[in-house]
Amino acid sequence: MKNRIKQLRQKNHLTLQDLGQAVGLKNNTLSQYENEKRKPKEETLQRLADYFHVPVAYLKGYTVYTCTRCGSYFIPEPNVIRSDIQCCPYCMNPYFKEDNLQNRGVNDEKQD
Repeated sequence: MKNRIKQLRQKNHLTLQDLGQAVGLKNNTLSQYENEKRKPKEETLQRLADYFHVPVAYLKGYTVYTCTRCGSYFIPEPNVIRSDIQCCPYCMNPYFKEDNLQNRGVNDEKQD
């Protein structure tokens, strides 16, 4: 599963230097993360996720659903298709969106 660090960086028109300065990482370290030559620690993933306003799971490449009622993010079980998921596991809302995070930019707020 490929991470989405490079995808989010490019989508937000950031250089490695821009992103590195924003989150306190060196350019070559970020490059190694993007090319999966090095695995970031959880706290580093959290800093990147916070910067891009996405959950860590999304940054790691997982499909992430967003509940339209409570705004929570959740990851479906492996091999589960959308029509098999009845509701948000947190508030039981039957309405949620799959991977709507891909269309968001760094300054966008969480969508309801």
